[in-house]
Amino acid sequence: MKMLLINCSNREKNCYKVLNDIKIDGDKLISLANKKMDFCLGCDKCSNNIEKYCVLEDYITNNVYEEILKEKNIVIASPMYMSNVNAILKNLIDRMNPFYHHELLRNKNIYLILTGQASKEDNEEEISSIIKYFEGISEWLYFNFEFLEYFKGYDDLNDEVNYNKKIELLKLKLNN
Repeated sequence: MKMLLINCSNREKNCYKVLNDIKIDGDKLISLANKKMDFCLGCDKCSNNIEKYCVLEDYITNNVYEEILKEKNIVIASPMYMSNVNAILKNLIDRMNPFYHHELLRNKNIYLILTGQASKEDNEEEISSIIKYFEGISEWLYFNFEFLEYFKGYDDLNDEVNYNKKIELLKLKLNN
């Protein structure tokens, strides 16, 4: 299954590593780290202009929209900050307004991977809240959503045996 993988971390470390490790030939990995990404203006001009998508000129309008349109399967990885997804992913979600107006995400499969400093058990309530949030936006953006995995930063990523098992399970899940 060909996929677009999006690193929403402001660094190319944990999330980037996970995405790079599940990436197979033909997949495209883009990183939003250190990219110019403006905030949605709420001007709603995207509702009328499918050719331009957005009045802003930045990495999202010039790169991300095009890549999202190409693929049916999109894997997003985000660190958890302050018990939620980080600002980069939240900004990307806000900038999906053109996709709402024109149903351009209809029937696409969007998968989410989270990383954090606490254990999965300690973040259970926060992870559940994020999953519900994505399920909610999937209804109005018309995409299929699946939560894939949570990685506890340094512990999961430095335990090579368990990390490799998780990566192999993710690859199986995504490619079946």
